[in-house]
Amino acid sequence: MRILIAEDEPSLRENLQWMLELEGYEVMAACDGADAYAQAQALRPDLVLTDVMMPTLDGYGLVRALREDARTATVPIIMLTAKADRADVRAGMNLGADDYLTKPCRRDELLEAVQARLQRSSSLEQAAQRLQNETRYAMQIDTLTALPGRDLFEQQLESALQHHAGVALLCLGLDGFAKINESLGTGVGDLVLREVGKRLNLYSAQWEHPSAHDVVGRIGGDQFAVCMAGLAHEDTLGERAAELLRRLAQPYQVSGHTLFLTASAGASLYPAQADSAHALLLNAESALHHAKPAGPGTYVYFDAAMNRQVARSLQIHNELHRAMAQGDLQVYYQPQVNIQSGAVVGFEALLRWNHATLGWIPPSEFIPIAEQSGVIVQLGQWVMHTAAAQAAQWLAQGHTHFRMAVNLSVRQFAGKELPALVAQVLQSTGLPAHMLELEVTESMALQSVASTLATLHACKALGVKLAMDDFGTGYSSLAYLKQYPLDALKIDQAFTRNITQDAGDAAITKAIVAMAHSFGMTVVAEGVETAEQLEFLRGLHCEEFQGYLFSKPVPAEEAVKCFGGYRG
Repeated sequence: MRILIAEDEPSLRENLQWMLELEGYEVMAACDGADAYAQAQALRPDLVLTDVMMPTLDGYGLVRALREDARTATVPIIMLTAKADRADVRAGMNLGADDYLTKPCRRDELLEAVQARLQRSSSLEQAAQRLQNETRYAMQIDTLTALPGRDLFEQQLESALQHHAGVALLCLGLDGFAKINESLGTGVGDLVLREVGKRLNLYSAQWEHPSAHDVVGRIGGDQFAVCMAGLAHEDTLGERAAELLRRLAQPYQVSGHTLFLTASAGASLYPAQADSAHALLLNAESALHHAKPAGPGTYVYFDAAMNRQVARSLQIHNELHRAMAQGDLQVYYQPQVNIQSGAVVGFEALLRWNHATLGWIPPSEFIPIAEQSGVIVQLGQWVMHTAAAQAAQWLAQGHTHFRMAVNLSVRQFAGKELPALVAQVLQSTGLPAHMLELEVTESMALQSVASTLATLHACKALGVKLAMDDFGTGYSSLAYLKQYPLDALKIDQAFTRNITQDAGDAAITKAIVAMAHSFGMTVVAEGVETAEQLEFLRGLHCEEFQGYLFSKPVPAEEAVKCFGGYRG
């Protein structure tokens, strides 16, 4: 224990130092308050003994300075006074002193006061540490479900790995949970999450041979994790996963509502697939990530290929930011042709990426990653500017009868900035509004119908064309479709590809063309690759087509040659 003495009288200072060092204390001595404060700052003492009357900085000033400094605010202070004046004692105690002694003090009196203050300080520090630990633990408990949060769950998972030769981990995520929050409110959603936690805990308590290291945790949002200590067999893990998914699919009676939910699950085993708690958790989450797209109630067991896919996705995510900054992305253009005349009447602007080391990365791979990260908004703005500027350039060269079609992302369309962006692009490029066409997907148009209609009408008011892309693959109702101010429907290539061989696809295509014409819309068929497909579409009076039969998407310098038209 280190004790600091502040005393201006040399003989008394030396006497105090001698008595304390005999008891094994490490003692520092100062001749005035300023010196004592400097030493306290440099090397925090465990206790301070200070005289009241000292030059430069008296005892009161020293107490005040120590209490105002965060490094010494809790150090015990005993004041020494030659006068048994209650006013002096009260003044010192009011400033933050813990005790006082009257000089000259007896040895037993001094040691008793020092030991009492040090013991009390130690008890307070222990209590503070215990409270800090309890607070830290409480902060790691999910307040909604009373389950361990992600950090605490991972710590408990690590403990399970240390005590068991095999550990299984299951990560579960609710399917479509966001719709509950959106339609019924977060209060109802919270009650559902609480019920999920109860069901998981109840089932884990019913296992044969339960372990103290079996843990259920909420690791984020609507995702939960279940640690099964001592379990190292894939078959048993699959059986438990199936039972958990069955229990979570039972109806939820919440706030007067009967709700039907399903969950998906991903699983991983230690030590077969991971050598640490963190790796095990990441593996199970990766498996869950692969289970979600496969449909409600899906269970997926981790394999190493998933990690390779995740690693590639992360690499593409990082490289995508660099590609934007370095200008590595390109806009290609696929011509759209009038079926009757063969004239090129438009181009669809399509984003392409030829990476220096990864080669050509297909849009089907990097566009979803851009959507998830939000980079798609910047990409969409750049593509619209680039495509509109290219169209304006071709217009200046004398090509007048065509339009430039640009695809919109979900994130672009969901925001309120789209009409302003379109107006700014038209103004900055000088492209006439009727030569710009915005393409929305069928699924996109079904999200928040009221706001979708408002956005479409705001864009339409600027004079641009509107088209619905990939029509026939979603679930649009005619009641919704006739409300949209669309100029064109684009038949998805999934139908076009087989219209001459598949009677079902032929019937669907025929119905789409007839319906679009009844609404006064032009029809564009995508993915036309053969003359037979084109003749079939001609027979349906479909107005336009695009596809490899005439041209694949090409750079601007090649696309401009397409203005010569399709000659069969």
